[in-house]
Amino acid sequence: MTTPIQRNAPRPIETKPAERPVAQTPARNEAVRPGAGADGFQPVAGTAGTQTANRLGATPAGAEEVRTTSATPVAPAALSPTELRSAQQAIANASDGRDATAVSDWLRNNPDPAKQAAFMDMMFHFGPVAGGILDSVQRLPEADRTRLSQALDNAYRSGAVSPQELSAAVASSGRGALPGATHEGMAGIIAGTGNPDLIATYATAEMGIVRASGGNDPQRSAAVATALAGMPPDRLQSFLAANREGMADVLKNINASGPDASFSPALGRLLDAAGRINPPTAESVQLFTNSIDKLGENRESRAAAARFFTQHGDAVLSSLQDSSGSLGLDGQKKMSEFFARTLFSPPQDFEGSDAFRQNVMQRLETMNAGLARHANENPPSQDAKRSARLMGSMVGALEGGFQVSLDELGKRNEAVKGMVDLLFSSKSLLPNLPIPGVGKLKDLTIDQIQRWVTSSLQERAQQPSQAIPFHRTFGEQIANPDLRTDYDAARGDAFLNRQRGLSR
Repeated sequence: MTTPIQRNAPRPIETKPAERPVAQTPARNEAVRPGAGADGFQPVAGTAGTQTANRLGATPAGAEEVRTTSATPVAPAALSPTELRSAQQAIANASDGRDATAVSDWLRNNPDPAKQAAFMDMMFHFGPVAGGILDSVQRLPEADRTRLSQALDNAYRSGAVSPQELSAAVASSGRGALPGATHEGMAGIIAGTGNPDLIATYATAEMGIVRASGGNDPQRSAAVATALAGMPPDRLQSFLAANREGMADVLKNINASGPDASFSPALGRLLDAAGRINPPTAESVQLFTNSIDKLGENRESRAAAARFFTQHGDAVLSSLQDSSGSLGLDGQKKMSEFFARTLFSPPQDFEGSDAFRQNVMQRLETMNAGLARHANENPPSQDAKRSARLMGSMVGALEGGFQVSLDELGKRNEAVKGMVDLLFSSKSLLPNLPIPGVGKLKDLTIDQIQRWVTSSLQERAQQPSQAIPFHRTFGEQIANPDLRTDYDAARGDAFLNRQRGLSR
């Protein structure tokens, strides 16, 4: 006869052919936790990171999921002796094999929510064993992961799994801190519940472990981001506001090193979730700006950051302005790096890239049109001067991003492609934009624009920002000399103060 699984044991015992002893399964019906409607777990489009995302047990990129919380939770019902033995066997097999398939199969074969709640009740008696099983979902198809999420959601809301038991399931040692170790599988199941109370409990537990270890745990940070992406916007906003220090640790470590730096979808999903907070808040915008230096070469992160800016660019720029209207020093560095990552270095073909480029150029055209209304003011209003400085800062940050890609990242070909795509995308927005020595933008093909950019860089290889006179193209359209002076000064500062020292 096998020894029964010990409650709160770090690992269940290995399975043997003999029958396990029958134990009484508690059928608790504590206070019902109210459910709340939740946004879906919304991943970004399928890209190079898809295989890694699937390996971690995350929702496949491009497959939009909408999780809804059942209106009425179903309390657990006592299992029959046969059901109890099979449940114990499934838990042991899943834990011993580090594969949640046996648990998923049990839930599929026992679709009654009351029985599933009893199963979850029993599984979570074993503390980190339950967390380890939920993290071992790499081999499960999406339908099976959905089943796990739904069973956990009902068990939590019915009282079968308490907040304390959920927190205890998050292993505090030997997991998550080493290369190759991850909690993103479990975090994906948590996010899939769409239950903001459950998600907050899990994320708080993970963040507590991160902070206790000195705040250095990239894998756990990715897990927190993955889970929080399943929250509805209002509850995500509340969580961000209530956990400023914890979120600072999460963002400090995310995409820090290893395969996650290039392929983890976690930060991208969190940025997309933050983008659904509308109107944007100080917390959601800060999450975006604090994420810029974590984008690196991660396609999913870059794509989500570009989408966030497309949606909430006004709020982003406003948050980075100083009292004069220009981008402050921190804003100049952040925006130059942001444009370097999203416009002028690979990968540049992410979902939403065309809309992002058009948004950037449309924003400049709108600023320019606004300044045109003050052409004859002498002196111009303070609001007009602030607008001129902001436009200059944005142009300087764009040129700074171009230079960063050339000098810091060594991505000359990609920088050229990015500049060509940026200009070509604005043909319908800025048809009369003059291209020095070539003509008006509306009359040029993409090949002509590329030849101009390439030849200009060859002629002035040591001064790329002068070779592509982006700032003069816009500056010459500002008729008011005072506003032109403000524009030029802000543009020069932003270019000079671009981000430096990037290595990847």
